[in-house]
Parts: sequence; C-alpha cells; structure tokens
Amino acid sequence: MAVCMDCRCVLPMRHRPTWEDLAAMFEGSTASGAERAYKKAVQKLTQLLIEDGLFHTIVLKRKRQKKRKEKIAAATYLYQADSDGEWGEIQFDFENRTAQIIQLADWDKMISQPFAKYAISYLLNCQNEKLPKETVISFEE
Repeated sequence: MAVCMDCRCVLPMRHRPTWEDLAAMFEGSTASGAERAYKKAVQKLTQLLIEDGLFHTIVLKRKRQKKRKEKIAAATYLYQADSDGEWGEIQFDFENRTAQIIQLADWDKMISQPFAKYAISYLLNCQNEKLPKETVISFEE
C-alpha cells in the first residue's frame, strides 16, 4: 500500500506514482530527492502508527552469512523492535531450520522476546533465495 501525498488516501502500490512523477510534483526535485522524501514520510507515518499501538515493526539486517552450493546455509541477523532502541542478534541455521537468540533487543524479555520469535518465524519461512539483506516487517499482537 502507498499513501498519496496529495489526498492522503491509501492506494495499492500498482497505482503509486513513479519517482519521476513524484519529483515533478515536488517541483524541481530530482527522482532521488522525491524517493528520500517519500521514505521519510513512510517512516514518520509508521512511527505514528506504532506509537498509537496499531501494530509493531521489526527491522532486520543481515550481519553475516555462510553459503553452501549457492544457498544461504547460516546467517546472523540483527533485529530492532518497533524501530527504536537497542539491536538484538539472532543466529540461523537454514539447513536444519533452527535459530538461536544470541541477544535480545531489550533486556525486558516480556517485551523483546515476542519480537525475536516473530523475526525467527518470518525468516525461517522465507524461501532461501528471497532471504532479505534488510527489511522491515510488521505484525499485530
């Protein structure tokens, strides 16, 4: 989904303007400038929705990986709960479909552990060739 900057309507991504179209709407901006403005607006909207308790987000960043026969056999991901605070770390063994939490993102297990478990479930259910280097996932409690 995309939020239209003019009318504030939520539109399917297929109806989202191109970066060049957005640049023209921002009068004289470049396509990369329009892309940065759009990403900043999305981040701000996401943060407001998190603060209102409508959903949660997990930022995932792949720290390192080991490949075997062109597939990711193991990887370490960093995760951040609700795009705020400390980073946690999770190690994955994709060949055996297991994961181990190395460090929680927040020392409060009641808060941080559900985020880590959701991140584990998400990544273990990804197709190997589609494992993200970086991504933001959202979920409701």
